[in-house]
Order: sequence, then C-alpha cells, then structure tokens
Amino acid sequence: MKNHLLIAFLFLASRAFAQQVEPVRYEVPRWNKEQGCHFQTLGEADGIMLYETDKADKEKHRLWQFACLDSTLYETRSDLIPLPEKMKYLDSDSDGRYAAFCFVNDGNKKAADSLDFLVVSFDKVNGAYQTFWNKWPERSVPLSVEVVDGTMMLALNNKSGNGILYFYDLTSDQYRTVTPAPSTSFVLFQTASFRNEHCFVVAAKEFEEKRFRSTSFMVFSAAGNLQGSYRYDNIPNAALGRMGFRFDENRNLVVIGTLERETGRKVNLEGITENFDKESVGVVWMRFVGGAPESHIYLFKDMPEIELALTASDRVRVREERLKNQNKEKPTKGEIAFQFLTPRLTDFGDLTIFAAEAFMPYYHTETRMTYGYYRYYGGYPYTYTVFDGYDFFSEIILAFDRDGKLQWQQSVKFENELTYDLFPHSSEGVCYDELVVASPYHNHLRYTSFNGNGQSLMNQQSEKLDPFHGADYVEDEYFAQIAPWYGSRFLIYGSQIIQNSTQPKARRTVFYLQKVQYD
Repeated sequence: MKNHLLIAFLFLASRAFAQQVEPVRYEVPRWNKEQGCHFQTLGEADGIMLYETDKADKEKHRLWQFACLDSTLYETRSDLIPLPEKMKYLDSDSDGRYAAFCFVNDGNKKAADSLDFLVVSFDKVNGAYQTFWNKWPERSVPLSVEVVDGTMMLALNNKSGNGILYFYDLTSDQYRTVTPAPSTSFVLFQTASFRNEHCFVVAAKEFEEKRFRSTSFMVFSAAGNLQGSYRYDNIPNAALGRMGFRFDENRNLVVIGTLERETGRKVNLEGITENFDKESVGVVWMRFVGGAPESHIYLFKDMPEIELALTASDRVRVREERLKNQNKEKPTKGEIAFQFLTPRLTDFGDLTIFAAEAFMPYYHTETRMTYGYYRYYGGYPYTYTVFDGYDFFSEIILAFDRDGKLQWQQSVKFENELTYDLFPHSSEGVCYDELVVASPYHNHLRYTSFNGNGQSLMNQQSEKLDPFHGADYVEDEYFAQIAPWYGSRFLIYGSQIIQNSTQPKARRTVFYLQKVQYD
C-alpha cells in the first residue's frame, strides 16, 4: 500500500529546535493487535482519526470511531459509524475538502454476496459523512485510493493481470469505470493524485508472454477522461521499478524511478505490486514532452559517495571488486544494488530530491535431527531457514536539476531494529535553504540536514519527545512514522506500550499522534 501522507519535513537545522505545542499528544487505547488505527490530513490544519472500537451494534456491525481533530489535536466532533464485520481498511486520501476512506472485504462469507468494498466519505464544508459500497469483477485485487476535486479514483487489478479504474463522484452516487489498455497484458502498478493540476497519474507495467517489456503512464482528469498517455520501454536487461511523479512548470510529466535488473524469465503477475524483492542498480530520470521521453540513467556504481550508504560487508565487497578491476581480474559482482521502498520526491529550490529507503532481509539457519520409526534408525540432520526481519540500514538521497542532471548524492544512516513489516522509517523536507532528513524511533526524533550543494551541516541529532504524563515511560514502540500537517507543524504517529505506576492503569497500549512544531 502506498504512503498516502507525503512527507515535507520543514526544519531550520543549524538554528532551530523542536517545540512541543500543547496539547501535543492524542492517544487511542489499543485493545487488539489487529485493531485498525489510521489518520488522514484534511486541509491546512485539520485531520480525521479513525479507529476500530471493540463495540458492535444490534446487527453485529463493527463500530468505527471517526474523530475530527483541529490544529490543537482537540476533537471537534466524533462519530461512530457501523461497518460490516471483517471489513479491512485499505487506503484513504483527501483533496482538502473531501476525504475518502476505503474498506475491503476481508473474507466474510456472509458479506461476500452483497459487497466487496465500502467507502466512507466526509465533506468538510457541510460536515457530513456518506457511505457507499459496491462489488467489483471477480478475482479483483485493490491497489490504492486517490481523491481530486471531489472525485475518488479506486484502482484495481485482477489476478490475471489487467486492471480497471473506478471514478466515484463523492457528491453523488454516480460513477464511471475506465479500462486502461496499454497492451493485452498489464498490471496497474502505482497511482498518484495532484490537486494543483487537478488530475490523477496511473503507472501500468506491460507484459508480453508474461515478460515485463515497458511501463505506461496515463494522466486522467478528475472526471476520468484520459488527458495523456506515455510509454517508457525497458532497456536491455533492465527495467523501471518503483517511482515518483511530479509536473514541471510547463505541466510536463516528470518520472524519477529506480532501475531494476531483469532476468528475462517469465513472471507470475499475481501480487506483483507488493513485491519489493528486486534489487535496484540505479535511478532513471525522465520527462515526457510529446512522445518519447527525455531520460537520464545513473548507476550506483558510478556514484563516488555511494559507499557511505552500504553495509559494512558490502563496502568490503565493493572494494575487493575494484581491486580486481585494477588488477584486470574478472569481478564476481560488478554492480552495487539496493532493495528499496517506494521513493519520495521533494522540491528543494530548483532541485528535485529523490529519496529512497534501503532495506535488507535477514535470515538465520537452524538444524534439527530427524529420527526413524521408534528412533530405531539413526537420526539425520536437516536444516531450514528462519526469517528474522528487515533491516532499514540507509536512505539514499539524489538531487536533480530541472533538466534531470544529477547534482549531488548523499546518504543517511539511522539505527533501526529489525521489523517484520515494510513501512517508511524516515522523511525529508525543506526549511528555508536547508534539506532535513528525520526519523522517529523509541520516543525520540533523530535528524540531520544538508545545504543546497549537498554538504552536511550537522552531525545526527536526537531529541526526546514529551510524553502525555510526566512519569510515562515508553516500554516499546511499533510503526513509528512522521507526517506533515500544516506550516511547520508535524505529526509523529505509531503504537506504544507505556508504563506509569502513578496512573490507575499502570500499563497501557495506545495508538498515538504526537504534534511537534519547528521554529
């Protein structure tokens, strides 16, 4: 699932400091590990917190709490909305006035005959909630939700590959479906919404005989009309991977994405959008002016500062490879590659900042003994692999000018524990003439900054976040992330286990929002 809260972290690194703005924290009790808790920004200084309660109505519908929060994290209104049992939160988005929250059927057989998804929409101006639901074609897999000008676009794939787009008018019950057809076999891969351009962007990977051949980009108006269609053909042995989108001053579509090595083997199209296993060996910048794109390719192995982003073992391997090249020996592996989450784009003066978090899966092996019947025959060992989690060890930062020329490259390392889930651990943004990269971790905010030439302006800093009660002690934390809200105000959110012997309940598990202001 995409990260629907785009990060633009504003902070004056060399002179500014974080201030806690009262009230700085909003907590929701967590009663179950599977409980849904989510937050969606709405306009300049508002947001909606939605979370699943442990209550149900007479029809045994699960009650979800929708709480509107103002700029002080104060609840301006709170509504309980019943949703069918086993409805799972998929995604949400907002255009400033309308917010749409999409829930999908999570296997409830009783509801399977009546609906596949349900949408709760909120109109900020009229203060009204509406719900609508529908079924989609059999064997469909939902991808994402985007909202522009009061229209919600829902992207679906079916398990054989081809996708479909639903455009729902949030002010009425009307909708239309669009079936993009860039080729006979394609997968809707990524989507994005642009409020200023009043449009949606959809990326689709195209296949021939189950081999990835090219990527198509389609621009749709809020009404669902196709405004432009573009195509990027794979280069030999490489293909476009995860990407970010923007429009330049002339409203030309700009795409910056990772370059992944392709083996040419046939692929199974099921679940391809959630596959982060492929390694990226570089980055592609492209701009579409008319037909064929203007593009530039940059390989990591050609970047002089990329070694700082590597793990210690990979750094040793790269240096050994370079020694082999100097001695005219055949290298074992001549490329530098990373596994990335979906990259983020940030405007930094005349530059566009491309930032992607690199992670590495860790495993260990265990050996057990197997014996014959009644242990009569001698035992023999067998070995199996155990997954330990993902280590997010580095963030790669590339700065491009308006023509796609790489101006500088940097990297930031944050110490993170292994996690079984893939989610963003850091963010980046601009304040005045500085780029700041920040990451929340165990109730602390860590950050560093760079100037317009890519030079580091400070060593990595760490600041403790104030708790709700003075005697609160954070025992553990999960899924800590950071998101912009308005101006220089930001939200850090996640789940925590907190100890406080001075409270009636000495130990509490919560989903929290933490407000921070930078001046």
